[in-house]
Amino acid sequence: MRARIGRLSARLATVGALALGAMGMATGGAFAAGPGGVETCPSGSVCLYYNSPGNGWGSFENWTLPVDTDLSGKLFAHWANGSGYGQVVADNAASIVNNTGQYVQVTTDTGGHVNFVPGYAGSLNEAANHDTHLWG
Repeated sequence: MRARIGRLSARLATVGALALGAMGMATGGAFAAGPGGVETCPSGSVCLYYNSPGNGWGSFENWTLPVDTDLSGKLFAHWANGSGYGQVVADNAASIVNNTGQYVQVTTDTGGHVNFVPGYAGSLNEAANHDTHLWG
């Protein structure tokens, strides 16, 4: 009897893991794990990074909410892995981490807006390299 319960528990655990994996694939990786180590976005902040997640995130700048800032006057001031350090954020940010409980918005130089849900960590998508303003 004990062996059957053990096998049943193992099967249920496998089914649960497969279900979680399927849900992760259904979201398209929109909520990828954020950067770690020196590139971690502080809790309660929104961070813009010089590199895309696949290229090591890079240097970053962070803000706490509420925020309304023109990115052309801001520099990547956190060293992290050094790539992009000291560069202007506007038109150079490739990724974002929204480590807040609120939506944040990036305005592009074409006047469009891209919204990022709380907890998002990944590419700026269509705003990449055309970002000019951060709202939140």
